[in-house]
Amino acid sequence: LYRQCLRDRRDGQRDSRSCQEAVRLRSQLRELDIEIMAQKAPGWLRQWKSAVRRYLQHIFYDRTSIDEDLVMNPEGLIRIRATVDAPEKEMNVTIRGPRRELNITRVPHVPGWVLFPSTRASLTRRVMDRINKNKYSPYCKVQANDNIRTFDDVEYKYRIGKCDYVLAKDASPDESFLVLVSKP
Repeated sequence: LYRQCLRDRRDGQRDSRSCQEAVRLRSQLRELDIEIMAQKAPGWLRQWKSAVRRYLQHIFYDRTSIDEDLVMNPEGLIRIRATVDAPEKEMNVTIRGPRRELNITRVPHVPGWVLFPSTRASLTRRVMDRINKNKYSPYCKVQANDNIRTFDDVEYKYRIGKCDYVLAKDASPDESFLVLVSKP
């Protein structure tokens, strides 16, 4: 994939499909940490948490271990860690509550079930890409070399000075947003 991207770039194709996929793979983070703090959790939430724990233990009984000895989480805090392997086929999940730790190994990773963060795109953009089946999601970009890429993927060379320039704005009668850009 990376060699194909290098060939594409030598041929003048800066953003070919192989380059986009190579960047996506290189920027994918493989670990997700979630902390849930619930002071005085309602009864339905405690019941739901217990039901989920029992369900996971039942489904993944051969891959589950429970540690109740050395767990010292504050009361009301739940920590969840999911780590996915490189080919994104399986993940390990640890759910740590105030009194016990549940470890589940080799859980099949179903794309879309857990969305791992990326260094290249915001979580919102990744969700939108997933919804749109990784079709082009419009964005504009200002690069340090005075290149501007527009929402319709056209690149311009434009010298940006210290004044404010309109990069993007809402063209509707509401005019709900305006993005200005300038060099410091």
